[in-house]
Amino acid sequence: MLQSLKVWKLSGALKAKGNPPGAYAAVIELGQIGTAAAIDLLIESLSRRDGVSRSAARELGRLGTERAVEPLAALLAHPEVNQSAAEALIKLGSKAVGALSTALQSEVVEARKLAAGALGEIGDKRAVEALVRSMETDNDYAVRTAAATALGQLKDAGAIWVLVGTLKLRDETTPERQAALEQLRQATTLALRKIGDPFAVKSSPAPISPEALVEQMEAKIADSEVHPRLIGDLSLLSDRELASVLKELIGASEEISWANLENREPILPAWFKSYDQRRNVAVTVGAEFHRRGGQALMDQILEKDLGGYSAIANWWADLAAE
Repeated sequence: MLQSLKVWKLSGALKAKGNPPGAYAAVIELGQIGTAAAIDLLIESLSRRDGVSRSAARELGRLGTERAVEPLAALLAHPEVNQSAAEALIKLGSKAVGALSTALQSEVVEARKLAAGALGEIGDKRAVEALVRSMETDNDYAVRTAAATALGQLKDAGAIWVLVGTLKLRDETTPERQAALEQLRQATTLALRKIGDPFAVKSSPAPISPEALVEQMEAKIADSEVHPRLIGDLSLLSDRELASVLKELIGASEEISWANLENREPILPAWFKSYDQRRNVAVTVGAEFHRRGGQALMDQILEKDLGGYSAIANWWADLAAE
């Protein structure tokens, strides 16, 4: 009863306009109380978007309550409080990964940038897919730079292909855009260095320069028999991304057919050059689809995304029979 009365009195202090000392003191005290009612008041005070809100965000991060994730993520778009909100979300850790991944699609550039940075600090590899998508599609270089930095912190080999591809971007036409692109290239190079060479043996030689590392990795990916999207944990890839690998395989098969008709050598990446390689890619991706949704998902992908392509259907039939 006494605690409820105390929370009620503190709620009155939070309603005061401006940034009076009593409101700051109320936030600290509510954080110490930590009951559901106290947390509700702290969440409610976030809407002030002032110094009291920043203090409330810090308390919510310290308390680690999952109910605060969405309200804090919404503040990433508001410059008065977004830094404190990002710090609180980082403290919330893996609980915040979903909301931060969604924030990567915000209309506000700073919100996307802060979300990417927070995901890198949290270090949960479930964020890899969303960060890779930002690297592919975001039209702001600062956001992509933050995403590249985050991918370097996560150290997931599955991100290598998008990082190497980023280094191939053409120069920009304005000094401002070119400067931002150079920052992205630097962050991407550093991220590749942190991830390391997925093809290297454990007893690696002495460290080499970032530029030389990037050149080596690009060459190895190009010459490797492993599709770059299939390096690392396949569970981090979306159904769409896995299906895109199979669409590439279909394109390679069509290139072989055209090359035979035109009496020339087909132009193929290293991971599609032989029949066994193409079959292995199809079976690897099919096995992941089967793990996710069984035969029903495999049938859906085959018909909806791959047009019932017969070779893949045959390879998957073998997979189902095993």
